[in-house]
Amino acid sequence: MAENRYSKEILLSDERNRDLAALVRYGPYLFLSGSDGNRDLKTNKVDPDLDAQATPQCNNAYGRQALRLQQAGYAGEDSIWCENFTSGQSWRLERMGTWPEHFGEEGHQRVVSFGAQAKMAGTNMLTAVVQGLTPDIKREILVPQPTRGRASRITRAGDFTYVIGVRGRSNPYSEALAPEEVEEQFETEAFYTYEWLRSHIEKGGGTLDDLVRADCALKRTGDVVRYQKNLKSRFGGAIPFAAYSVGTLLGGRGLMEIGGLAVNPGGTKEIAWLEEDPRRAQAVKANGLVFASGASGLADAKLGGVIHELYGDRVAQAKQALRRLEAALNRFDTTLHQTLRLDVFLDDIYFEDEFIAITKEFFKGDPPAMNIVGVDLQYNAEVELSAIAGA
Repeated sequence: MAENRYSKEILLSDERNRDLAALVRYGPYLFLSGSDGNRDLKTNKVDPDLDAQATPQCNNAYGRQALRLQQAGYAGEDSIWCENFTSGQSWRLERMGTWPEHFGEEGHQRVVSFGAQAKMAGTNMLTAVVQGLTPDIKREILVPQPTRGRASRITRAGDFTYVIGVRGRSNPYSEALAPEEVEEQFETEAFYTYEWLRSHIEKGGGTLDDLVRADCALKRTGDVVRYQKNLKSRFGGAIPFAAYSVGTLLGGRGLMEIGGLAVNPGGTKEIAWLEEDPRRAQAVKANGLVFASGASGLADAKLGGVIHELYGDRVAQAKQALRRLEAALNRFDTTLHQTLRLDVFLDDIYFEDEFIAITKEFFKGDPPAMNIVGVDLQYNAEVELSAIAGA
């Protein structure tokens, strides 16, 4: 096995004493676990008075991420990628308006964003997922934020290019609008969405083929297969990047939101294809990181077929999803212990604590930063996982 490019370091443990990592460093990469807005910043306990208080919850969720970075010797302005899972998107602009306070007046201009509504626990209105980079890494904004308190459209930093989550309501090249409430809306929006991603990536001299990961929130879970079919049509019969697709409430107009991470032009990219679908990436290795596609708790670890006996058994599905994820990482000679960021999608968000307890059997004291979100999953699965690991 080749020597790892960097060493995984757990810089901070979970504030709620759940044997989790709050902040993991891997060379220049800083991965932070999800932060909930309904928990008091000092006590980390749920504050009932924050019910329906969007801005105070934003200050808690983002403030905790900035505080974690500070405790590890960094700063909120070292953030680069923020994914936001919310109870609503009507207050999206107000939410991002709090960024300068937590990510810095200059730093927040470089942060790229992705957001969708999700199933929230109790009074929580925001789970903020943040990745940072050490301050020595140069950031280059390729398409700037439109106004203060908004996200960068695309930022190149280190070995990767971070691309904002976009919707396909229009075509960036022709300005044509997608139709609504008709059958062809889905295919049109899917095409326009990737046209927006392409328009951003091309600003840095790259192409869509440079994508290594695409995060997709769909308004209808039943459209996952349709989305994958559309991607194959777009990319010459294959999906050449790690991807997950989940169903969320999404909010607002449009059927999907998709954000991406691309390797910089000239960087290395290797693809391990799924056994059951040799034209869809199971994992992608790029510039020292491994990106794993969605691993369903219903899928056979090696061959991917649905294991019908697991329906309704979320504990068994949690373990199966971890096995499936490990099989993906093994394709590039890495393991669960090298997992840096674990994205956990649960049909029942109240399964969170039990899921965390199950992971101890697999990570054995070496946990990743973990982000847990409530969504709808393909085939009515209970659990799906996606991950970034050290190569």
